Amino acid sequence: MVKFVSLFLVVIVVLAMFGKLGWLGSLAPKRMRDATRRKPVTCLKCGRHIIGSHGCDCQKSTGNKG
Repeated sequence: MVKFVSLFLVVIVVLAMFGKLGWLGSLAPKRMRDATRRKPVTCLKCGRHIIGSHGCDCQKSTGNKG
């Protein structure tokens, strides 16, 4: 049991070293690789980050509340 656990930890350390070097990054799908390099979308008016496809709150009309 101790041999199995130590072998498992050695394998995890080796994988971590390869990941740190970036060698395993080429195995990831292209969509995931490009997502890490893209800059976040920001509102041109107020500069806040835009989450989702609905746009920024500053561009929505306030309307009558309450």
